Amino acid sequence: MSFNKNTLGQRLSRERRGMLIAREVYSEASAMTTITRNLRLGFPAIAGMIVFTTGTLLASAAEMADPGRQGDMFKRIFSYDKDLRGSEKIVVIVVGETRSGGEVDQVAAVFRKKGLFPAVVTTADLSDDLTATLTPQSAVMYVMPGVAYDTVKQFAEKKGFLSISGVTSLAEAGHVAVSVGVQSGKPEIVVNMPRLVTERHELSSELLNLARVIR
Repeated sequence: MSFNKNTLGQRLSRERRGMLIAREVYSEASAMTTITRNLRLGFPAIAGMIVFTTGTLLASAAEMADPGRQGDMFKRIFSYDKDLRGSEKIVVIVVGETRSGGEVDQVAAVFRKKGLFPAVVTTADLSDDLTATLTPQSAVMYVMPGVAYDTVKQFAEKKGFLSISGVTSLAEAGHVAVSVGVQSGKPEIVVNMPRLVTERHELSSELLNLARVIR
């Protein structure tokens, strides 16, 4: 028995469609030049001011979603954001308690593998000079657990950067706009709508229908 595309699309359950978005097959990136060199080409003001990590994948914190899965999910989520979709280069500003070591190295390595441009900073580094060449169309802020959330929030809202995390409780509490995680063994997207609005971002209704939305 055969179905046309419209019929198949209608028969896909909400859960199944979420899995299709969240579990995109990993693609192996070809060898890249260093992140610093790439950012000098596209974002000269930021290249020499932040520390880029080169660590190997390590065990993730208990509450964080698997970093590899995070990378796939966030790349798909960006394609549903009206400001980020179609962007050739997206800088992921990873805000951690330190600029290197542990989970920040792991997260940065995954984003780099997925073709994004990670840059690790602390909340003390956040300044207009640091992000002078970045726009809401070219950068997002990835928030690690335990940082000064209010400082990150104020900066993200001021700059219009989408805030994201691999810890769903951060979106639930309004510390970030979008988080990804695992619920009952299945990928989950959590969107904090008030935070999304204050950061002046808009996600498609298709993605919001698949997410757990905090209003």
